[in-house]
Order: sequence, then C-alpha cells, then structure tokens
Amino acid sequence: MAAYSETLHYIFNLRGGEIDLRLNRVEQALSLFGHPERRFPALHIAGTNGKGSTAAMLHRILFLQGYRVALYTSPHVGSFTERMRVGEEEISQEEVVELAESLKRRLAREKVSLTFFEFVTVMAFIYFARRKVDLAVVEVGLGGRLDATNVITPRVSVITTISKDHEAYLGSDLLSIAREKGGIIKSRVPVVGGSFVPDVCSLLKEIAQAQGSAHYFLGQDFSFVLKDKGLFDYKGLQWDLKDLSLALRGRHQRSNAALALSALEAVGGEFAVGEAAVREGLATVFWPGRFEVILRRPPVILDGAHNVEGAKALVEEIKNFVGNKKVKILFAAMEDKDWASMLCELSAVASEMVLTRVPMARSADPRKLLAAVPQGIPATLVDQPVQALNHLLRAADTDQTLLVAGSLYLLGEVRPFLAEMSLREFPQGEMAGGRV
Repeated sequence: MAAYSETLHYIFNLRGGEIDLRLNRVEQALSLFGHPERRFPALHIAGTNGKGSTAAMLHRILFLQGYRVALYTSPHVGSFTERMRVGEEEISQEEVVELAESLKRRLAREKVSLTFFEFVTVMAFIYFARRKVDLAVVEVGLGGRLDATNVITPRVSVITTISKDHEAYLGSDLLSIAREKGGIIKSRVPVVGGSFVPDVCSLLKEIAQAQGSAHYFLGQDFSFVLKDKGLFDYKGLQWDLKDLSLALRGRHQRSNAALALSALEAVGGEFAVGEAAVREGLATVFWPGRFEVILRRPPVILDGAHNVEGAKALVEEIKNFVGNKKVKILFAAMEDKDWASMLCELSAVASEMVLTRVPMARSADPRKLLAAVPQGIPATLVDQPVQALNHLLRAADTDQTLLVAGSLYLLGEVRPFLAEMSLREFPQGEMAGGRV
C-alpha cells in the first residue's frame, strides 16, 4: 500500500527523530481536535522495564471482562499498527493514513510542529476517542513527567521499575530518574509501584503524598509468591488469589502481573473484573519479544532486553531455561545504551556472540560492540541482521539455543523471517511461543 508506506516515511522522519520533552505542543495539537484525551478514562503505565508487559496484562484482563479497552504501546516489534489497538484489533493501515493526513493538515494550518512520538500519541488519542472506548491502557514512551502521554489524567498510575536508562534525558542517578517517572502521579489519583530501593520508594511516596494520592508498593502493600510449575499466588489490597498461571516467562513477569492486579484493585468498582477474567487473562496474555520462544528446532528466543536491568533479568531466565548450558547470542544495541555492561551480563550465558546493527542512525557500531565482548567468548561481526541470524542458524545443532537480544528494533528486523520459519514448523498458525 503506497499511501501507507509514504505515511510511515513521513511520520518516522518528523523532526529527524529528535526527542524533545515538552507537553505544550501536544496539548495544542489535541486542542485542535477537541481534546480527545479527555473523552475516555485511562490507566497510565511508566517504568524503566516491564511497562509494556504490564500494560498488555491489564489490556487482556479488561478485554476478557468485556470492556471495550484500547492499548497504546511503543515501540513496535513487527508492524507500526501494533502501537494502537482496540480489543484484539490493531489499527488498520487505512486508518493510519487517514488519521495522519488529517492531523498533518490541521497542524500545518495552525503552524504546530510535533516530534515523531508526539505525532503518534496524538493520533492514538484521536483514534481511541473516535472508537468510543470504555477505557485505554497507555504506556509511557520515555520518562513520565514530560512524556507526550502525560496529558491524560488517569484512573490509576503505575510505575513498574526504576533503573538507569536514557540518562541523557532523565538524569544520571536513580533519584533523578525516579523524579521524572514520578511525574505521572496526578492529584488524588492512586499510584501503584514496584519494589524499589528505599531512597526511590521514599521519594515516590513524597510525590504521592504531596498530590494527595493513595500509594501502594510491591512487597509492602501487595505481594506474590512463586510456586512449583510456574504458578504463583497473589496477596493484594483485597484479593487473595492462589495458583495463578502466567503465559509470559520469568520471575520479573510475575512481578509485573502483581502490579497489574494491584492496579485493577486500585481502580475499584468503576472497572470491576472477576476472578475468571483475571485467571484467563494472565494465562493467555501474549507480548512479542519478551522471552518469546519463537522456534523449537533449534530453540530461538527473542527478548527485547535493552538495558542492564533487562539483561540481568534475561540472564536469570536463560539459566532457568537451559540449565548449565550456554547459548549463542545475536546482539545489537542503540548507541545511547550501556551496551558494554549489557554484553558483560550476557557473557555469563554465552558460548558465542554475533554482533550486528539495525538500519537506524542511533544503532551502535557493531565494531565497537565486538571490541567490548569479554575475552574468551568467540565473537563475529555480521552487518545485516537477517544474515547474522542465518550465520547462527546454519551452525546450530537442533538442540542449541539461540538468543536474539539487545534491542526491540533488532527483534523487528529478524522476527518476520523467524515467523515464516515458525509457521512451517507449526502449520496450524501457532508459534512456539504464542500467537502469530
């Protein structure tokens, strides 16, 4: 579809991809459409890691309960349309073109200029209002306080984790980063938070108290307990749920599930959900690129770990998955990430590394990545991601696990290729790790 390709080219090249954290332009643009962000209630999710998975769980549970629920997330893995959905339906390419053209014309007439993420956020809010959703689950793009999504006044704010990432924009220490993410806390809107170090927890509590907002934290006001066979118990603000099953792998995903459940409790009766929707929602949620086992022979895992905290969680889960064995790793990262530390973490489970790049100006030079691979681990440079993946696949035994990690953009480059392989392996339309 030529018009769709042209529209995406226009959107992705807005302001040259510049990140400009201000809200006045977003508010002005939304005012041109009668403030659509005020025409639906929302749940707002921030955090260094886990916010996309937490948002997906909330969306799935609310959908199964019967609500007309929207989901706004970023970045996408395979298709731009993943960013906006109502129920299980992604926005269509035709709707993307129509919305973008309408917004583009209105902005040009009023001489309003938006960045890429601001433009897409405004599109999403217009789309959700047009579709008359009951509520929307909205993931923060970057930070919180000055993120384009922070024009909404949600029913609950969620902050999943806080660690160092995007230091150039959010600050170089945890308290500075926490202050930015705590900026999503609104007056008298309850906030649900993860398990933070004491200084960060105290700061977020201070922000919440200053706003007159109830605040609930993992490990203090609600908790989860891991059990055998991947099950877990949740002890919440009121709920006490036993033997929950979660489709997403890893202890960190159980933590995200606890946050999602606490958020639903904090919302209260306005968007009540029953235990059946909770159980089925957690057991069937699918989120691409989060320890996604997309092939079985050989096992290929896609994981969007893109910072040091994410890499640490990934290493823990890899050890649970393969035991004492090592895995072959395909890695690419953005230049502004701490990729040296990420490579150091991943080296604990690596038998071999192949370094590549994604076709973006922000992508780190794979020659730098190659030089940062710890001594003793064989490493190769292959510039093109699919060629790099083929390099690993050709040399892999059927039981040799391959891991693709370091950037969601890398996953976006190789996932379509792997999806075709998976459909040949699973002709009924089910990938190894979940829905196609």
